[in-house]
Amino acid sequence: MRVNFNIFKDNISWDALIHQLNSDVLLRHVLVMGNVVDRNIDFSYCDETRQGKIIDSDNQLIGNFSTSF
Repeated sequence: MRVNFNIFKDNISWDALIHQLNSDVLLRHVLVMGNVVDRNIDFSYCDETRQGKIIDSDNQLIGNFSTSF
């Protein structure tokens, strides 16, 4: 599965190939590639639209992601 990440701060975007969609995998990619300091990141995902949100510890939307096969 391919995941396209977008972090709003500094307008950072990248694609990653992952084998399993879960918060640990998403967090690792966001921390390494997204220039994000806050480790308390949460993710929400909609199976129907294949889109998700990246939310920081202040409950602020800091980015989004989408999946494709």
